[in-house]
Amino acid sequence: MKKLIVLLLCCLAFEPALADARELVLAYNVFEPWKKLDARGEPAGPYTEIVRELARRLGLPLSFLHCPLSRCLAAMQQGRADLMIGVRPTLERSRYLDFLMPPFATSNHLVFYQRSGDPRALARYDDLLPLEGVSYEAGFDHDARIRREASPGMESGFRKLAAGRVDALIVNASQGAALAARPEFAGRVKRAALTLDDRHPNRLALALRSPLHPRKADLEQALRGMVADGTVARILAAARR
Repeated sequence: MKKLIVLLLCCLAFEPALADARELVLAYNVFEPWKKLDARGEPAGPYTEIVRELARRLGLPLSFLHCPLSRCLAAMQQGRADLMIGVRPTLERSRYLDFLMPPFATSNHLVFYQRSGDPRALARYDDLLPLEGVSYEAGFDHDARIRREASPGMESGFRKLAAGRVDALIVNASQGAALAARPEFAGRVKRAALTLDDRHPNRLALALRSPLHPRKADLEQALRGMVADGTVARILAAARR
């Protein structure tokens, strides 16, 4: 009987650890127009609304950990945040991130930007070969003929471009339009004619060290329902208007 009581107490002690997910913590780096801050400084944008609805369906309050991309990734690695959205899978990130199924979007339209005064045309893929560009982890990254430089974020990439440190920048079409219109870059950069289609699926990332990770199946079920009932499509379509 004593052994039974001890085992029962151990089970009771373990249960709060699984249920320790009292809230869902989203590591939040601004990624306009998908993740941004509204006039009151509150998180907004379609990716934000997707996670808000996911948290609602899970019955969890949502909190935001504001951080630049590198610190957000570190928070996920350490288990201080549960979820990220808008981050691409890489071999390194797969060591501490679990990318959820299904994808919430399946492709991106990628465009190129140059400095406004650059007379070189970027209309064909081969036009990229003499240039040095910022990597976006698209398929062209594997072309050894193109010189590239990594950037920690798109704002940094636009600053490098405007300052003449790189010749071209590849970026999601919506995000590029939002950044190029900022006073800091308006008139200093221009969109090139060349475009690429990026077929990488967009997936939510769950931290392997998150208290929510044992509930991965619940997260995926809720996400699957949001995709199936058209909620995700409506949120993304509303953002394009």
